[in-house]
Amino acid sequence: MVLLEIVGMREGASPFSITTPVEDIPGLSKEFHGEVLVEGRIIKSGRRYVIDASASAEGVFVCDRSLEEFHETISADFHLEYVIDSALAARQAAIKLDLDDEQDRGIGEDDRTIDITEDVRQVLTVAIPMQHIAPAYRDVPLEEIYPTLKASKDEQAPIDDRWAALQQLKRT
Repeated sequence: MVLLEIVGMREGASPFSITTPVEDIPGLSKEFHGEVLVEGRIIKSGRRYVIDASASAEGVFVCDRSLEEFHETISADFHLEYVIDSALAARQAAIKLDLDDEQDRGIGEDDRTIDITEDVRQVLTVAIPMQHIAPAYRDVPLEEIYPTLKASKDEQAPIDDRWAALQQLKRT
């Protein structure tokens, strides 16, 4: 779990750095391994807490182009706002997974920590790229990786006679 201690916190900004094993974040994507690092600052202003932070973790992926396994660090920034309001905290407890990043979140008067585990899980999961391409292949054309693709593009198959009439429909 990723918990921020707020007991005895003074007004103003306080930096923080938390390292948590990946296994302690329930539901985190299976690609991640090792530890999750969450760094940032928490600003206390009256009954409000504002968190600006960055989460990062090492991921193991299989390259979509070469099928080689590679390691890459995935990072994501997030911003959260909390207000000390026990009634709001009680209402939000039932819908914790559906909370919006732009929405104020409630914490109880007696809360000693702020749990940002779910937020860290969400931002890291969303930050995983759709295509897993190893750094060595990112700027390399596919034809360079697989020369047979270039050869097959150069060889045009003869047009079937049944479709020859359609060739005349081409616009110039």
